[in-house]
Amino acid sequence: MEVLSALRIILPDFSVPVYLTMYLLFCMTLPAGFLLPRSKGAKLLMIFGSYWVSFQITFFFACLVEWPANILLVWLLKILRPEQFAFLSLILFGITALLTVYGIIHTRNIRITRYTCEVSKPAFRGQWMRIAQLSDMHLGSINDLKAVRKIVRKTNALRPDLICITGDTFTENVREVFELDDIALEFRNLQSRYGVFACLGNHDSGVELPDMLSFFEKANIHLLEDQAVQQDGVVLLGRSDMTPGENFRHIRKSIPQCLEPEDKDHLIIVLDHQPGDIESSRDAGVDLLLSGHTHGGQFYPLNRIIRRFFPHYQGCRQYGNMYAIVSAGTCTPIPYVRVGSKSEIVEILILGDR
Repeated sequence: MEVLSALRIILPDFSVPVYLTMYLLFCMTLPAGFLLPRSKGAKLLMIFGSYWVSFQITFFFACLVEWPANILLVWLLKILRPEQFAFLSLILFGITALLTVYGIIHTRNIRITRYTCEVSKPAFRGQWMRIAQLSDMHLGSINDLKAVRKIVRKTNALRPDLICITGDTFTENVREVFELDDIALEFRNLQSRYGVFACLGNHDSGVELPDMLSFFEKANIHLLEDQAVQQDGVVLLGRSDMTPGENFRHIRKSIPQCLEPEDKDHLIIVLDHQPGDIESSRDAGVDLLLSGHTHGGQFYPLNRIIRRFFPHYQGCRQYGNMYAIVSAGTCTPIPYVRVGSKSEIVEILILGDR
């Protein structure tokens, strides 16, 4: 990396062995915090390690710019001498570091995003409903009890009729969630007329899945896996995830398999973590499809990669009579960085025609 050459010019006493030693020690903080007995010290190690990994990921993308630029400007075109390019490299990584710090601060700011959807269903005629959508909370050492308290406060302030959680409440394990029982109790403070419902995401899986399911029960969150509930002219269906990791307890059912024939006259809301089944949802008569998974792209160039797999990767779009809403996520996993996207709670006002 040319930036090391620039540092040795600016700091003559700069020692590469010392740098590499410190680098390796920092890289060990995350696994050390995960393996040590649960304590405040272990949590601090995991927090530091998580942010350290976040910087490594953003620096990796900076390297994808630096390496070809070095080959082009120094070795092929010979526009710059190696020591000149070293300073250019230092500027590049300095800007990357500043953007990463901004992205870390920005991701902690949870916004409210509002959409209005007008539907036409006989059983919902003349009614209205306010939904609060949470998604991709990725509970852990950083997305902790303090973050959950903020989420609960902001959600309750919306006075929703229904609260929907569209997957990835965890990230493969509950080990890194240090205040798990307190967080479950905090979620019980969520207030809505119809309750709190959730579907599983691709990260809500693995050997600790039973502990995750127990958490949902303690938190008074009604988990729907290819199950539908109906009340007051509304059918709410939670689907199993498309790629459920190690959760192979049953094969994902189609939407028609989960609904009753008379449900077509009701407002049909589907929770499906990944926004990869939009057209079939529309064809099945769904009115509102709620998803997450994409994190809104998080930052460039991740957003360019994500949109190749999910053309509708954030926001609200209408497909025929169906509205598809993809949340950018209420929190952020590693890397804990957002530039050009936002952490959000989605507020949806559904209006039935008269």
